[in-house]
Amino acid sequence: MVVPQARAILWAQVRTLWNFYGRGRNRGPALFTIAMSLLWYGLVAFGGWSLAVLLAAPARLEEARGAGSQGVFFSFLYWQLVPLMLGAAGAQLDLKRLVVYPVTAAQLFGLEALLRFTTGVEVLMLMAGAGAGVLLNPRLRWWCVLAFLPWIAFNLFLSVGLRDLLSRMLTRRRTREVATLLLVLLAGAPQLLAMWTPPDAVRRWFDALSQDSLPWTLTARMLLGEGSLIAVAGLAAWTAVAFWFGWTQFGRSLRFDATAERSGAGAAESGESWVERIYQLPGRFLRDPLAPVVEKELRTLSRSARFRLVFIMGFSFGLLIWLPVTLRGGLPEGGFMAAHYMTFVAFYAMLLLGEVLFWNVFGFDRGASQIYYLLPVNFGHVLMGKNLAALFFVLLEVVMVITVCGLLGLPAGFGRAAEALGVAVVMSIFLMSAGNLSSVRYPRPVDPAQNWKSNSAGRIQAAFVFLYPVLGFPVFLAFVARFAFDSEAAFWGVMAFAALLGGITYRIALESAIQAAETRREDFVTTLSAGEGPVS
Repeated sequence: MVVPQARAILWAQVRTLWNFYGRGRNRGPALFTIAMSLLWYGLVAFGGWSLAVLLAAPARLEEARGAGSQGVFFSFLYWQLVPLMLGAAGAQLDLKRLVVYPVTAAQLFGLEALLRFTTGVEVLMLMAGAGAGVLLNPRLRWWCVLAFLPWIAFNLFLSVGLRDLLSRMLTRRRTREVATLLLVLLAGAPQLLAMWTPPDAVRRWFDALSQDSLPWTLTARMLLGEGSLIAVAGLAAWTAVAFWFGWTQFGRSLRFDATAERSGAGAAESGESWVERIYQLPGRFLRDPLAPVVEKELRTLSRSARFRLVFIMGFSFGLLIWLPVTLRGGLPEGGFMAAHYMTFVAFYAMLLLGEVLFWNVFGFDRGASQIYYLLPVNFGHVLMGKNLAALFFVLLEVVMVITVCGLLGLPAGFGRAAEALGVAVVMSIFLMSAGNLSSVRYPRPVDPAQNWKSNSAGRIQAAFVFLYPVLGFPVFLAFVARFAFDSEAAFWGVMAFAALLGGITYRIALESAIQAAETRREDFVTTLSAGEGPVS
């Protein structure tokens, strides 16, 4: 039974989501979110209906039994891995703030498990369709649908354990990047295996998923009327193991001091002289007050777990996600995608870095942003310093992409590398122009230590996606000029004109952002100083 305090916490979570998506007088973004959600969940509901039709037909029962284990297995993968691949673990409790309430650890664990339902809504909808089909099939007994109960409990407990384990791993500086690389490689592994693995090997892997001792096989057999007491006992044992794993990891996270861990990591990092020399490079080439701002940004971003996550994904996951449409049979083809592979990867990396480098440059500063109004520093120098630091990391990202392409034997000639760098620089100018305006007009605080949770405001997040093709139109014209005139000179001529146009746009946008920062001073500081509640 849920205690009153637990009910209050759950209700606070509901109100938090409602206020986040429905706040403000402008309902456009909220309606857009609702429309996209209805479209997505409508497709999932159609999938559930299709399962119901399939499982309700007695003649197709044997066909369903042949693919049952694989289907349940992929539902398991979706529930456990997709939230991690998307960089969000769903609704989550801030345990360090909730422990002050009169709620026991067991009750908090129960709440955490209940909130894991939010990461498996699609799977639950498909289960509902499958359960309806089983109930309508005259060859199956009604109690077969009870197989879903231990299966749901197994996924809930395992999801709690995985989230807590990864949260602690991504707090430790020594293991954060390794865990991130493993996650992004795991996300891109299926499409690479589908490209380069022989069909016979894929078939053997699918057959291995149907072993009798595995939980998804036991669930599928119980659901389709092939269960036995041994299967029931086996599934109960798997659920008990998942409960033990989730409970132990939850308890360790409850006792884990993330602040002390990060402080120790920061102290260790401060003693690395080569890192300090990199941080101090701006002071050798820039004057005050621009140099200190750039140095501060380099330190802040490089120590941010959230920034490191998207930076690593740019030259790792970005490479993987474009490989299937670029390579055929493992060899580069002479198509457009293969010829401009590094440029596409660089553009995708900039899309990932947009949230932390362009659209919300004061997010990591949070309440400390008020210092910019107290020091005798022009606000324009602050924005320019942040933009220079962003350009440094964009160029470093592209260099990493070029390096990895060279190590993997992918097309990485001088011309392709120069093209990727040129596109990145020109696109960065336009992105910084629009980002300075959005950072001042729509600021929002971001926790730099939080890897998974998205802090972006729903009000303008959708607009950012549509801004990329608009801001990249001058770069697109350069490719059109290359195709039309069959000349590299035409391409670089249009790119130079696009850079000039970007510089003019940047100057105008910078002056507008400075003016907006002065007129919106109170709202700017108040918004960035807002803290997070106990439920996030």
